[in-house]
Amino acid sequence: MNRKEFDKAKTMEINWEQQKVISNPLRSRMIALLYEQPMTPKQTADLMGKNPGTIYYHIQQLVKHDILEVESTRTEKGIVEKFYRAKAMLFKNPDQISPEGHVDGRTSHIYLSEKLVDQLNKDIEALFYKYGHLSYEEKDHEEQSAYTVKFLIKEFSGEEEE
Repeated sequence: MNRKEFDKAKTMEINWEQQKVISNPLRSRMIALLYEQPMTPKQTADLMGKNPGTIYYHIQQLVKHDILEVESTRTEKGIVEKFYRAKAMLFKNPDQISPEGHVDGRTSHIYLSEKLVDQLNKDIEALFYKYGHLSYEEKDHEEQSAYTVKFLIKEFSGEEEE
C-alpha cells in the first residue's frame, strides 16, 4: 500500500476483545495483507510462508471478531474458495482512556529485522528533525504549544498493554 492509499485507509472502532485479537503480530500482518487485496486462506498462507491450517485458524478468529469479512466466494472444480478482506487497516478503541496530557498515539504490532529496526530509528529521527524545523519556520505565523513526542520500539511479549 502506498502512502496515498494509507492516508485514505479506513479507521474502524473496536472494543477490548477485538483489540486483544488484533494485537498478535501475525494477525496484524494478515490484516495488512488482506486490506490490500482479498485472498483465500491458502493464498495468504503461501504469501506468508506459513501453514495453511494455522492461517485458516487465525482468519476464522478475525472473522469471528468482525475484523475480516468474506468479500467473494468462487467454486473451482467443486471446491468453494472464500476470499477474505480486512474491514480496516487502522483501529481505534474509543473506550481506551489515554493518560492525562496525551494528545494522540499509535501502536503497531509488526515483524521487523534488525536492519528494519535501524532504518525505522533513522526515519523517526529524520521526522523529529523535520518537524522541529517546520515548527521553527511557522513560529511567527501560528500559535504553538509545547509537546513531548516519544518513540518506543519494544519486543512483543505476547501480552497486550493497556
